[in-house]
Amino acid sequence: MNKFMVKKRLVLRLLDSLAMLAFIATFTPLVMPKNELSPALFGIPYTMWMGLLVSIFFVILAYLVSLLNKEKTNAD
Repeated sequence: MNKFMVKKRLVLRLLDSLAMLAFIATFTPLVMPKNELSPALFGIPYTMWMGLLVSIFFVILAYLVSLLNKEKTNAD
């Protein structure tokens, strides 16, 4: 196994770990506090804009994983 494959596997494990931590954090009071509407951002309650940020984070992680797993035969 060459160095590139080892680094690629390490980065994929790091991205997977970040995704798991974000998934766990999504269901904690950090993102979904009980009976908490403030602070509001542009009139949007805390839980909604924090959920949006988590969703954007998941999209970025998915994009990074897709870049790492791109096959040379399918690459542009």
